[in-house]
Amino acid sequence: MAAIKIWEVPGVTVPKPNERVLKVLFSPNVGNKELTLLVSLIYPHSTTGLHTHDVDEYMYIASGHGVAISEDGEEVEVHPDMLVYAPAGVKHEMKNTGDETLKLICVYVPALKASGYFEEAEKKAKEFLSDKI
Repeated sequence: MAAIKIWEVPGVTVPKPNERVLKVLFSPNVGNKELTLLVSLIYPHSTTGLHTHDVDEYMYIASGHGVAISEDGEEVEVHPDMLVYAPAGVKHEMKNTGDETLKLICVYVPALKASGYFEEAEKKAKEFLSDKI
């Protein structure tokens, strides 16, 4: 069993205009070959920008308020204890509309391939979590 203090896990800050912090907790290079689990901390009035993945993404809203935006422009208000599902290949965006950080717990199945900011966050997590998981 492992108990991870998420606030201690180092993250990577994605710069403006899509400013947020990404913290990897599990991935193929960090304790789990089947999925990727990360925390995304989206600052007030910031956004992920419209993007897509080649795997399914499940986003649990842990705190904060915002909107989930689909590629056709549909907006759904999100708040704590909601889950947003973005199937592989579907463009989506999460936007923080509040004055507090929007905290998402994101699960990708199967696991994401490491690249860009995610790859940086994965390297930091691997080093930090190596003796904890």
